[in-house]
Amino acid sequence: MNHLQISTDPTLLGADLLPESLTTSPSVSTFLPEEDASTCLLLPETPSPPLDFSHPLTPSMGNATDNHVRDSVAGDDDQAAETSSSSGSSGIGMVAPVGAGAGNLFSHNSYQHLRKKSDVVKAGQDGSMHHAASLGIAVTKDMPGFVHWNWPLIRKCTFFVFLALIVAMVGIVVAMIATLPKSCNPPATWYKGSVFYEVFPASFQDTNDDGLGDIKGLIGRAEYFKQLGIGAVRLNSIFPSKHYPDHFQEVTSLLDVDEVLGKVEDVQKLAATLHERNISLVLDLPIHPFLERLSPPTIDVDRLPNRTDDGMVTSEFLRLSRSVGAPQSEGTTVLSDVLRFWLTRTGVDGFYVKGLEHFADDPLLVENVKEWKYLLGPDRILMVGQKFVQQLPERLVRDVLTQVDLVDVYLDVSNGTDGIASTVQDAIQGRLLRGIDHPWIHWSLGSVTERRLASGLSPNATLAATLMELTLPGTPSIFYGDEISLEEANDPKGEHVDTQHLHHLTAMVWDSAQNQFTSRGSLPWLPRSASASLHHLDYVIEAIALRKRSPSIYLNAVVKEEQTLPNADIKSNQNEILVIQRWYPRRNSFATVTNLGQKRVSLDLTAMFYSGEIVAGSSLKHERVYFDRFEISPLETIVVKLHK
Repeated sequence: MNHLQISTDPTLLGADLLPESLTTSPSVSTFLPEEDASTCLLLPETPSPPLDFSHPLTPSMGNATDNHVRDSVAGDDDQAAETSSSSGSSGIGMVAPVGAGAGNLFSHNSYQHLRKKSDVVKAGQDGSMHHAASLGIAVTKDMPGFVHWNWPLIRKCTFFVFLALIVAMVGIVVAMIATLPKSCNPPATWYKGSVFYEVFPASFQDTNDDGLGDIKGLIGRAEYFKQLGIGAVRLNSIFPSKHYPDHFQEVTSLLDVDEVLGKVEDVQKLAATLHERNISLVLDLPIHPFLERLSPPTIDVDRLPNRTDDGMVTSEFLRLSRSVGAPQSEGTTVLSDVLRFWLTRTGVDGFYVKGLEHFADDPLLVENVKEWKYLLGPDRILMVGQKFVQQLPERLVRDVLTQVDLVDVYLDVSNGTDGIASTVQDAIQGRLLRGIDHPWIHWSLGSVTERRLASGLSPNATLAATLMELTLPGTPSIFYGDEISLEEANDPKGEHVDTQHLHHLTAMVWDSAQNQFTSRGSLPWLPRSASASLHHLDYVIEAIALRKRSPSIYLNAVVKEEQTLPNADIKSNQNEILVIQRWYPRRNSFATVTNLGQKRVSLDLTAMFYSGEIVAGSSLKHERVYFDRFEISPLETIVVKLHK
């Protein structure tokens, strides 16, 4: 018995069954080898313990040589392990020697790290691996190929490729934004809302110094047409006559060009030149009194030939359409043949058939009109005069108007604001705009049969009337020279009395920096005393540009639920003051104020409008104005963009 009252009898303790180490060194036998080794600090010279697992990237090293190395290392460490044991430890003894476990735990081969390829020496002939540096492993042929890749370079290249893709995507987005349309206006066919320019070719530009204009002169002025911003040039007289241009209305043929003007090939070249600038070419066809009656149609309307080239007129189609009809008598001019000739030879974009009012009661009228429009197709226009529509029997109005694209309406400024307001209202509320398929209005202030606007008035009257016309619904037309307020020829000495009926067709006046109409000292048929206001040209160009970008002005109606609703209104036409308002849904509204009187007036228009911004017709452009004290000079037109 000891002092704890525990028996010390060897028989009870079974000392003969216990290992001697338990009685001699209980501290060593109490802990497992790992626990005993954990009390030893990991000093620099202390061996590393072995690992019970193999690194996935570490090749197998379980050969005899490696085992021998590990055994020798473990044997050397036995004594050190025993001396490091704590004398105060107690526990159950282990069968395996403690020194062996501690030695394996601190073996150098336990810490295995990947090294550079240059740090490893290839295996020797005996199959053993030789390490170039301590704590490294060998890289053999069994290693994956991506281990040998140049990863720093790959990372750099990937970064720059990613950066380049980001820059490219940003550039694409910026380019898409830059190419987006700046406006989203309703589209319109080329002849709807654009400005036409009517030309008398003999008075526009002379190129052979004979004192008469020609087709080549028009070709040379193509850039001028583009500068104006017009959509089409209309030639009102090019056909042979008995004495051109003195008697240009006495046409002798509709299938040729008068020799004074040039040849058919010149018209073809003119059309091509204008098309390059997105400008169309329209010909006037004066059929009366050249034609006495309309001929039977050359196409059977019940079995029309198929059109080709997406509806465009082609030579083959015109040939087939001609072969369908009945043969015509000798010496008879068929207007359908005239259309075929100019379409195939020159490529013009439409015709203004003049004098149809003399055939309003012709029994073949409707069939001929249908045939003309079918030959032209949807992209070329058929144009008629207002007098023709007014004289049509009511039963034929719809059949004819559905085949016509434009109806020419003449505005007589000499009748004052009352006459202008009446004409505009009749055109808007009359039979022209009854249906969606009805034609558009073609406004004219001058023509080959009317006197100049400036005759009897000042040149400012021409500018005021032109700017007012450019804000009307439909397709306005400018007679050559009206953009510069060209006046009639003055013949004080009476040297050209025989051509007095042509004095309103005076030669065009050009800027001093440009070539003049001709280099001749005098004209053989007109006096050269006409004057013009060249500075008016800028105002007209400005108004045309405003019209092209404003649907409230270039559209002639608001189409809603298959109905046409007017988008223009005459607000006032009293005391020589004409006020017109134009609008369109979700777009700016405009007010045009025209003073055709001889005095400057101050108006109170607050019952109609409140304020706005001047956009055309005045030198005070972009200035804000209030309609409680709106001032306007005599013979002036001001266009105001209304504030909402």
